[in-house]
Amino acid sequence: MTAVGTFQALGLRPPRATRSRRDGRASAIMHGTMLSTAMDHIRHLAGVIGPRGSTTPQEREASSYVRGRFEAAGLETHWEPFRAPVSGWLPFALAALTGLLGLVLIALDSRLGASVAALLMGVATASVFLEMYFRPNALRPLVPKGDSQNVWARVPAAGEPTRRVVLVGHVDTHRTPWVFTSPARLAFFRVVTTLGVVAFVLATFVFAVIAAFDLGALRGWSLPLAPAFLVVLALTLQPDRTPFTQGANDNASGAAIVVSLAERFAREPLERTEVWALATGCEEVGSYGAQAFLARHARELDGLYAISIDNVGGHGAGVCHTSVEGMVFPLRPAPELVAAAERVAAAQPELGAYALPYTTLHTDATAFMSRGVPSLSFVGLTPAGVLPDWHQASDTLERVDATTVERTEAFVRSLLLDLDRS
Repeated sequence: MTAVGTFQALGLRPPRATRSRRDGRASAIMHGTMLSTAMDHIRHLAGVIGPRGSTTPQEREASSYVRGRFEAAGLETHWEPFRAPVSGWLPFALAALTGLLGLVLIALDSRLGASVAALLMGVATASVFLEMYFRPNALRPLVPKGDSQNVWARVPAAGEPTRRVVLVGHVDTHRTPWVFTSPARLAFFRVVTTLGVVAFVLATFVFAVIAAFDLGALRGWSLPLAPAFLVVLALTLQPDRTPFTQGANDNASGAAIVVSLAERFAREPLERTEVWALATGCEEVGSYGAQAFLARHARELDGLYAISIDNVGGHGAGVCHTSVEGMVFPLRPAPELVAAAERVAAAQPELGAYALPYTTLHTDATAFMSRGVPSLSFVGLTPAGVLPDWHQASDTLERVDATTVERTEAFVRSLLLDLDRS
């Protein structure tokens, strides 16, 4: 059977036979990635299991599959359950509702009402910032919870280890919110995100001034905040009423590379680097799997590096690592990991690696960065900064670009080899 026939039989679209892709695939073969099993894992996670919403039985099935692959490779494997919210949108909807309630209390023309409004709004606003950076807050207990799990395996070094690197890929999939259905709507979402944060902060300030100085004249000035709260409320309630994606790119691709590299390093261990291969749950609702892992292993974080692999199989994407991430306050990847990535990119230009900022949402590496763990994210952005099929119904197995997956795996492996030699 020809290569094209093989892709068609597996239900995949064959990559275009451009010179750069042929050269890239030849390079991948040269660097040994034809031993990769990533595409097999993508087919199982996205094709056999399908949509894997956070805290759902399908997410658990995906974790069980990963555990089976780790155990089959002879690795010491750990299953770590945790509880997590069923929605990543609901905390922000609750904050918007708090803002609307505050406006009602302000309208009562009572200093006590204004004081209560200021207090509630202050708590909600602080909680929004804490939620975006993975910290406990007052809104979290109000969100319904479900059961999830992390699965990870320890891949020993061949000799005495001098460093540990955790490779992270989440197995859960997102829903299909309206704001992700077109580039224009996604741009609108970015604007609303910024304006929503500004509205929360401004409301806290205005409510506090009204309460502190009993300035009834300012009550009318607070009314223009109502449309902002209503828009935020609508956009954060709608997603949880949509179906989950198949999640072939986001993030069967990243989880598959983590498993494939674990299998590879189990056969061919690094000399001085111990690898922890981690498949997280509940990334899509706020990186709760990463948070649970960090909490459980808090005493083991010294000297640990983290590399997150997410959305790395999209058409038109390339081998891309982030130069900065974080929705409001920027978090930057570890300089030593960036330097290693730059060395690999210079040594293997055929892989076509580049760096871009990613500030629309978060990755699991964002959670590691927020806890001071030196980290780097691989996120398959196109050169124009677009994530293909992101949180859309079109994120299907047929849309996965096998060459992009192979190139990313080759790059991450070379990065670890570079770190191991340094």
